[in-house]
This record gives sequence, structure tokens and C-alpha cells, in this order.
Amino acid sequence: MNEMRQMLEDSVERLFGDRLDWETQTRIEEEGFPRALWDEVVDQGIHKVLATEEAGGLDGGWGDAYPVLRACGKHAVPLPVAEAMLAEYLAREAGCSLPEGVPGLLPQVLDADAFESDAVKLDGVRTPWGRHAAYLVGVATGDAGAELVLAAPDGLEVAEEDNIGRDPRDTLTGTARIHARHPLPLPADCVRWLGALARSAQIAGGGVTCLDLAVQYAAEREQFGRPLSAFQAIQHYLADLAGVVASVDSITMAACEAYDQRGMTGATRNARFEIAAAKCRASEAVEKLTRLSHQVHGAIGFTYEYGLHFTTRRLWAWRAEFGGAGEWGEFLGRAACEAGGDGVWPLITG
Repeated sequence: MNEMRQMLEDSVERLFGDRLDWETQTRIEEEGFPRALWDEVVDQGIHKVLATEEAGGLDGGWGDAYPVLRACGKHAVPLPVAEAMLAEYLAREAGCSLPEGVPGLLPQVLDADAFESDAVKLDGVRTPWGRHAAYLVGVATGDAGAELVLAAPDGLEVAEEDNIGRDPRDTLTGTARIHARHPLPLPADCVRWLGALARSAQIAGGGVTCLDLAVQYAAEREQFGRPLSAFQAIQHYLADLAGVVASVDSITMAACEAYDQRGMTGATRNARFEIAAAKCRASEAVEKLTRLSHQVHGAIGFTYEYGLHFTTRRLWAWRAEFGGAGEWGEFLGRAACEAGGDGVWPLITG
């Protein structure tokens, strides 16, 4: 890890490690959006890793963003940091700046039929943190290619709903007034792909917490006069858990590096294969991450007072968001079929 990435990881670990203990997580679920913590994120510019230096960012790549996204998963951060980072990246690629406040990232592509003069019609778009959004960010298809669309959420009907991790996933319906439209040199479906990459990184971080808590509990808890970690079955669980964590970590980091090198628009080999592989593996891994970590903990792992659930509930939510293992596995299968028998190995190895 280079010096800048180490500094980013240390900074994010200090902030969220100090602020997000289990008592605080419980209070946030009871009281709602942690505005003070969001203000600290903004003050430190954590969400601007992918933004330009002129916009107060680091002009970094997705490899630089990875330790931040991973830390957000590790600490089960109840904030739209990943969505804000993606919004800043889209603005950088479009050569524009974003308004202040929480972004409402629209996951689906906006087609031409959705636009009405200076407004865009949203027909039930499920939007992370939609109820808190100060502005909306979406990508539309157009005759000249993709466009970045910035719009106001004023007047939209907001059907409030939480995912299983108790983070807002609200449905927006109505007509939003457009602030600006900018040409975007990315494919129109880029939000889904980059959202999948971000969720993979968060799952990698969540897996680290599952492993850390399981190892700690197995070392401290005694049964029949011995620590749980002395039992062979528990050792197998922990080893299996560590292998899953390492696999998700490695494949997602590789996907971030692949995107920085090749993007998603190359006519030959681009990073779509690596991104699909990362999200497929990460989503598939969630079942084992949660099952093994809870098995090591036994009954206490299912109690609200013990904080493992803050991570495992979010893992189950992230597992399906921006496509699950089935969707991305189908993409990989089609790619393998198109490559043919002799082309599969070169496809995997790049």
C-alpha cells in the first residue's frame, strides 16, 4: 500500500473507530441520520478521494478509494459515504462540481422518455438516503452519449423505507427540476457497475469485522475449561472465515486496480469482467461470512446488545444491492462462453 492510501486508511479508521461503537450505532438507529458525524466526514473530505483537487479532493483512483470504502464496511458506517464518493467521481468525469449536502444517487439509467423540458420524471426510483438528499445525481442516455444529470428533490413524493441494515432506501416518485446536464464520457450504466464495485469493497470490510469479532470471542470465551479457539471445529470455522475474507479482499482490490488501468469503455479488454467477478464473489461470500461468524458466537451473536448484527445485517443488504451473485455470475458465464474454451484462461488472467 502506498503512502497516500495508508494515510487515508489511518484517517478513516481513526474517525469511525472512535465514533462508532455499539452504543452509538444503537442510538443512530433510534434517532436517525447522524448529522454531526456526516459533518465530520465532509470536514475531513473523506468522500472526496475521487474528486478533483479544484473541488477539494485528491484526484485519486479507485485503488485509492478502496481502503476508504473497505473501512466504511468494516465499521458499518451508517452514512452515504460510498454514494457520495461515486457522485464526486461522476462529477469529476463530467467536468462539473456538485452542490453542498447529501447526494441522492439514482441507481437506474434515466432514459429519454423521463425528461420534460427542464425536469425529469421519476417513477418509483429506489434511492439510498433519498429522504436526506439535498440534490439528485443520475446518468441519462442521450443521442450524443451519456449525460450526468443534477436535479432538485423538492416536491418529490418520498416513500421512506429501510433495508435490512436499517439504512434508508427510499422510493422517489414525481417530477424533479433539473439543475444541470453535462456530457459524461462513461457508459450510461456506469452507476450500476461502479455501485457494485463500491458494495464489494464494503462487503470486504464487513468480512474483516466478522472475522475479528469471531477470533476475539473464540479466544475469550471458555467451554469445558478451555477457550473456544482450542476446539478443532472452531478452528476450522475461523480458518474458513479467514479464507473467505482474503478472497473478497483480493478480488475487489484487483477490480479497483483494473478499473483504474482500463476503465469500462475499452473496445478490447476493459474492467467489466473484474468488477463482475468481484461483486459475484462478494455477494456469494456473504452467506458464509455471516453463518460462520454467528456459529462461532452461538446465541450471543443474535442478541441486539452484541454488535455483530450491525455488520451482518448490512452485509445481507449489500449482497443484493447493485446486483446479486446470480446477475453477475450470468454475466461472467456469458463472457466465458463468448471467449470459448481456449479463451477462458486468458480471460481470467487478463
